[in-house]
Amino acid sequence: MRDKILDYFELLKRNDLLGSSYLFIGDGYPVVTDIFKLINCKDHPRFCGACWDCGRIAEGKHPDVFLIEPDPSTIKIERIREAQYFLSLKSFRLKKKVVFVKGAESFSEPAANAFLKTLEEPPKNTFIAVCSRTVDGLLPTIISRCRKIFLPFNEKVDAVEPGVLYDFLEGKIHKFGDRRKLNAFLWTLIAALRDHIVAGTNSHGAGSGEWPSGDSQQANNRLLNNGEYEIIFTRYSAEKAQELLTEAMRVYGIADTVNENLALNLIRLKL
Repeated sequence: MRDKILDYFELLKRNDLLGSSYLFIGDGYPVVTDIFKLINCKDHPRFCGACWDCGRIAEGKHPDVFLIEPDPSTIKIERIREAQYFLSLKSFRLKKKVVFVKGAESFSEPAANAFLKTLEEPPKNTFIAVCSRTVDGLLPTIISRCRKIFLPFNEKVDAVEPGVLYDFLEGKIHKFGDRRKLNAFLWTLIAALRDHIVAGTNSHGAGSGEWPSGDSQQANNRLLNNGEYEIIFTRYSAEKAQELLTEAMRVYGIADTVNENLALNLIRLKL
């Protein structure tokens, strides 16, 4: 999963398609840090891990990377104002200055509203990474302003067979019986939807709703987990796939607190 995400950002960087704001849902902070290296490293198409910039980013000590995190349990507006001042300054070394938000679900209301203004008008050559375990608790306007990336979760789950996804999308009732099997299904659905959206990346940018062909399609196919999953989703537009992905990620985040029928029905409502 980590390599596929880095493949995706390498593709965006190579084709000058990087956006300014991304919402990363999951537990994979190290992957996000690697993305900062990838978009800024000058010595390697991906990242070298050995240059001064890569080293300082890995240590969390780069002067062009600003970290926002709960203190102790809430992200306060004062920290957002500090980030806004940071972005107003000239970059020290990096091509793209970075704002790294950990635990975005902990935004106070004033902080979230202040941060939204930064997302609406991000300074040039800025990369904003908003990280949250779930989309619940985030302002819908913050969610809508960011491109969404599903990160690996710490809990290891096994993918389900393509036929299970197909049956679900066709409206057939399937009983999983326990939380681990349900999580495996949700994880597979999220990964397959994400890959379907990634396959739609073209010269107009990710999530444009248009699908590539020829050389562009061939380049993007290497990002797919499994061709069978891609075939399942060919009837969905990029916009519909994104809507399903957002709901599936939300349900994954609350799967421990709702019963199986409710979790699956929440997704079915979006089909």
